[in-house]
Formats: sequence, C-alpha cells, structure tokens
Amino acid sequence: MNLLNNITKILAAVLLISITTISCDKVDPIIDETENPGSEDRNLTVAISVGSGSNPAKVYTQTFDQLSDIDINFNGFGYEIPSTRTARIFTSEDGKFLYNLDYGGGRIYKFSVDGGQDFTQLAEKNVEFAMGTAFPRWTKASENYASIQYADGGNAVRVYDSLDNYIRTDVTLRIMSVNLENLEIGTVEQFTIPVSGVDEGTFDYVFRVDAPIIAGDKAYYGLAKRGYNPLDPTERINASYKNVETIVVDYPALTNPKIISTNVGGAKGATNGYRTPVAHLDEEGDIYQIITVPDNTYDTHILKIKDGAYDESFDFNLSELLGENTMANGWFYVGDGIGYVPYARSDEGGLGDNVWSLARIDLRNNTAVKINLPENLWLQQYQNGVVDGDKFYMAITPLGEEGYVYIFDTKSTSPDGFTIGSTLQSLADATYIGIY
Repeated sequence: MNLLNNITKILAAVLLISITTISCDKVDPIIDETENPGSEDRNLTVAISVGSGSNPAKVYTQTFDQLSDIDINFNGFGYEIPSTRTARIFTSEDGKFLYNLDYGGGRIYKFSVDGGQDFTQLAEKNVEFAMGTAFPRWTKASENYASIQYADGGNAVRVYDSLDNYIRTDVTLRIMSVNLENLEIGTVEQFTIPVSGVDEGTFDYVFRVDAPIIAGDKAYYGLAKRGYNPLDPTERINASYKNVETIVVDYPALTNPKIISTNVGGAKGATNGYRTPVAHLDEEGDIYQIITVPDNTYDTHILKIKDGAYDESFDFNLSELLGENTMANGWFYVGDGIGYVPYARSDEGGLGDNVWSLARIDLRNNTAVKINLPENLWLQQYQNGVVDGDKFYMAITPLGEEGYVYIFDTKSTSPDGFTIGSTLQSLADATYIGIY
C-alpha cells in the first residue's frame, strides 16, 4: 500500500529521514530504558542516511501497526529539519517531541510532532559560543535533560619537563547540561582531562568524549584516544590502547573528574562509540558498556561498571562467543540482560564497509547468536531501535537495496527470531539508520 494514500491513517507517530555523509558522527534521575509507554501512545521515528550534498534531514510520522504492513518511501516526501552536516536526533519517551542538534551548525532545536509531515518548531538555541565549537556531541540524559560535550583534541597541549622531554598531552573537556523543556542552558563545566598512569607510559591522550550515562550521583563519559610520537611530538600516531578507560564526574555538578580503568579479559579500546548507544543501565542500576576496538586484533567486549568501578569479575566477549573477529560502534539493550549488537565482520572489511551483521546477546547467560539477516549491510551509523514489550523494532536495508522493518522477538534465542514488517524503499546510495 502506498504511504501517500495513508496520510489520514497516521495519527500518533513520527518518521525521520536523516541524510548524512556515508564516509563520515545527568541532571535528573536515569530513565529505565526498558520501560515503554505502550504502542497506543508511542510515536516512532525511522531514519535513512544518504551520501550526498549538505545532508538535509526529513521527518514523517508512523505507528507500530503501520510499521507492520505499510510500504515506506521517502522520495520527495517529509518535513525537513535543520542540518549543516549531520543531524543528531532523539525523541521524548512518548515520541511527542523531537530534538535535533545541527552538527556543524552549532544549534539545537525542539519540535512538536503534530501528525503526518506536520511539525512545529518550539525552541531553538545557539550552543556554539557556550561550547566553543559548532561540532559538539549531544546525548539525551533523561526525559528532562540532555548533555552536550566536546573534548578539544584538536588543540591538545603537549607538556614537556625541565629537560624538554615530552611527557604527556593535556586536553580540555567542556560539558553542558540543557533543559529539554525549553532548551535552556544549565550547568557548564570545563576541566583538563586527567591523564592516567597508563597513558603517561604510552603517550596516548583523550581526543574525543561522548556517550554519557548517569548512575546514581555519577555521570560516566566514554572516550577515544590518539597519540603523539615521543621522539617527534609534532607527529600524531595511533593510540596504544593498553586498557579500557572511562571518565567519571559528580552529577549533577559535572565536577571532580577521575578516570576508571580495566583490562579484564584483555579488553582494549575506546568507550565513546560513534552513533550507536554505547552504555546502558540494567534493572539493577549497573552499567554495561561495549568497547569499540581499533582493529581486528582485539576482541569486542561488553564490560560492567558497578558502584563506580569496573567489575573485574564480569567479561562478555562477543568475538569469542560468535567465533569470528568483530568490531562494533555500540549496541541496544532491550531488558532482562538481552541486547542486540550490530557488528562488522572485521576479517572481511572495516567499520566503513558493508560487512555488518546483527547479534542477539544474553549477558546473564553469556550467549550470543548471529541473526539471519542479509549480508550486504552497512550499519556503521545505525543509531536506534524501539522496544515495545517483547518486540524490538529496527529498520534494516542492504546497502543501496530495498529492506524491511524487522520486528525481533526478544524472548527468542533462534537466529530466525523475528518477523518482517514494512518494506523500506531504497534511495540511491542510501541506507536506513534507525527507528526511534
């Protein structure tokens, strides 16, 4: 059935197309991500990424039922939202509001979802001057607040001792809270990122910070590293990544930064992710964080943070469980220890290649199973899925081809534990990147 003929049937949801360049990117109690207001009240957002031009973004509304039986085609259709380079979008829990960071434009926006392709801009704020860049990252921290963060790795300061020997690199991190009711800027803190003893020995430094999550009175920020050649400190080199590290600050003050670290199970790599969520709270208030590996010489681990520190007794090794080398940018938690991990089959290519698969994982039983999806997938920028009871919705298309809304049965351990919903029509050089 053609989407345009069903406008009158669309009453309570939101559909998004986010067009980005394929080659390219608390402040209140934590919300239990496993809760869902119910499909009768929940608006949905579907996203598509296209490698072209200035990356406009379009939005449109859909319901759970329509994602089961209505073909979706966004060619020349939808409401365009501001985006200079890449739109960074999330929605309220009930889907009635949509928030957007114009990445590269330095502005944030709030829209109401009025039905169909009707949206009303409720607020707009320029955050470039407060953050010192038009390219900050932002993350939804709760229903009431977002976090905007920027590590100024481009202006890293190399530090020398009295004998002019290079000893470390200092990087400034700025964090800002934003009230989502009216996009009012709240707490703004800036500090030099602590340099761990491990990094002092390897000359690694933090150049990017993202993917915050709040647990209790602490906020945890993931990080990525680079390095300088100690023999020629003007030359940048790849980070050594001898372990895994996360920055912890007091919350909501956003002060008192410290580094927590681990190398449990030989885990190494970054904790900041890319577009996909990296860290999730489970029902007990513990954090589970996926590690982004720099190359296929390292395994993909999911680690546990409990009571402010890494739990040295827990290590979920995705690569070992699947029996293949893997690389990931993030994962999705659906409740009861169950999650879904998009991963690149790194023996066949890198994160930017169409060599991606999807695994269902069970953290409590230490199991992982590869889902039987098409092989020609590019999920590097896949951003979100939606949980509705025992169902998990994702929009998945092979690169440049027609695809589907996949409705996963979160209780099923089968590689075929899903049904196929709406057909997703292809656009040239495009792939869908999420349902919100």
